[in-house]
Amino acid sequence: MDRLKRFFKIITNNNMDALLVTSIPNIRYISNFTGEEGFLLGLNGEAYLIVDSRFTDQAKSEAAKNINVIEYKGKFPPFLQQMLASKKVHWLGIEKVRINYSLYSSLESIPFLKIVPTNDLVEEMRIIKDKEEIETMKKAFKASTKSFNDTLPFIKEGISEKDIAAELEYRFRKNGGEKSSFDTIVASGKRGAFPHGVASDKKIKANEPIVIDFGLFYHGYATDTTRTIILGKPKNKFKKIYGIVKDAQALGRESVKSGVKASNVDKIVRDFIKEKGFGNYFTHGLGHGVGLEIHENPFVNEGSTFTLEENMVITIEPGIYLQGKFGTRIEDTTLVEKEGCFNLTDITHDLIIL
Repeated sequence: MDRLKRFFKIITNNNMDALLVTSIPNIRYISNFTGEEGFLLGLNGEAYLIVDSRFTDQAKSEAAKNINVIEYKGKFPPFLQQMLASKKVHWLGIEKVRINYSLYSSLESIPFLKIVPTNDLVEEMRIIKDKEEIETMKKAFKASTKSFNDTLPFIKEGISEKDIAAELEYRFRKNGGEKSSFDTIVASGKRGAFPHGVASDKKIKANEPIVIDFGLFYHGYATDTTRTIILGKPKNKFKKIYGIVKDAQALGRESVKSGVKASNVDKIVRDFIKEKGFGNYFTHGLGHGVGLEIHENPFVNEGSTFTLEENMVITIEPGIYLQGKFGTRIEDTTLVEKEGCFNLTDITHDLIIL
């Protein structure tokens, strides 16, 4: 079933006359439109991509088959109200965590309209990747991996974390990426104990571990990878921690297959790290989905309600963070298969020593 038919089906199944999509990734998924602003309205078996004059030509050139492109003038809420009235829409679904307050307030004030808050309807469509998406993501990870490998020779004592991030992000574009999928994390030495230690002015020093968490967008799809490397000679304490994280991450990948609860995968890895005496230092969920967004369903953590299915794409990223000392994380992005997973990340898990 194509995306548009599935979109109309969720409208019908949720007893709505229409569904207004305001999330840009969701709009792209259904319509192919890559612009940064717009709205998608589904009703009566028709889909309308509604944009202002800045995006009209782009929308017409990109929109998938059977998507009607409409240009609005002036402010969007009055235009939408008139359109909903002409189509006799009474029950309007909205993406409750994806709509801004101003638009929501305008819709709520329309006398003939009943608002139906929805959550993750289109996101649930996106969880299972199709063949085209999988091929795109494989190419994305090739570009991301090459960018990382091309950056390694650049890393030396005395340059800053920002220098490494800048070189890596330059390589993203050289290798076909559109932009970074998030603010590149380069956290060396003590800063490595910050799980989200975005690159700073700190200088790289010899014998300090460096956590590098990076990703790019390629044809709209994100990548996400982390490696912890070291410039110089690793100390025994760090080698021990790195070995635990490496084994935990391998255990996580080995636990992934269709039919397994995401929370169980998290538990297996978390219990292993606890057994090694570092449970209190693994302070975040094991992973998350990746696709048109860097963080999307399904989430892989203790409270996750998701069961893994074939062609979901998830990260496996355990870490141990010793405040005031260093941090270690290894992250791969994997494609769930019936009896295991395919690792989209083709970078060694052995400690990279420069």
